[in-house]
Amino acid sequence: MGEGCVRICCVQAKSAPDDPEQNFARALEFAREAGQRGASLVVFPEQYPTGWDPHGTEFTDDGSGAICRGWAAVAAEAGTHVLGSYRKETDTLPQNVAAVFAPDGTRIAEYAKIHLFSPGGEDESFLPGDELATFTLGGVMFGIAICYDLRFADLFSAYARAGCDAVVVPAAWPCARLKHWDLFLHARALENQMYVAGVNPAGGLTGEGTCGGTGVVDPQGEAAVRADDAGTALLCADISPAAVRAARAAFPVRADRRDDLYSCL
Repeated sequence: MGEGCVRICCVQAKSAPDDPEQNFARALEFAREAGQRGASLVVFPEQYPTGWDPHGTEFTDDGSGAICRGWAAVAAEAGTHVLGSYRKETDTLPQNVAAVFAPDGTRIAEYAKIHLFSPGGEDESFLPGDELATFTLGGVMFGIAICYDLRFADLFSAYARAGCDAVVVPAAWPCARLKHWDLFLHARALENQMYVAGVNPAGGLTGEGTCGGTGVVDPQGEAAVRADDAGTALLCADISPAAVRAARAAFPVRADRRDDLYSCL
């Protein structure tokens, strides 16, 4: 690992539907292996404890229930930070949330999905978030997005303006649009000169079906690592703030933006 880098490991795995106990047992295996590989952060796919379902509102958690305790235990037992998601209770509909748990079990960041997947009816069963979320590990600032958020370039631009070196994107992206997934991962990284880590389930998820495609794209828009196929995989990459600074200094695109005009359109 290079000096000043933070290693993240992305888990490409399918969930046992509606079986958090089984999924957390498997999550701990992945997190322990990632820790042995030197990971500071382990990222799991969207709604990994249950499998993603746009209308699945069972196993909700108020932030202190069994799902959050499960994620905290994985982080504590593996001795690394873990980004996992859950269905958060509110006074009305639940929210689709991704949270980061530290090795001491505390939650250091939480993001509620802003852009709900209306083509699949997620907006009928969930409440959208309205805030960005960042966290810092080893001098690297990360932002969080979830799946469908990847289609909204302004969100990633906002994270870049906030100083993020990387954005992590847990997802459950279907096989039918896997080419779009790859395109957006590369575009969001290149246009903002940052790392983007997209974490998708392995093949075999129920519903439309997922086909993997997990990968980390660097600030030059090149794949730092990508799954070879749709099978189960643990993929690790080093996030380098120096590489982000170098890309932005060599090609200062942001300085040429005309935000004064864009806001009027």
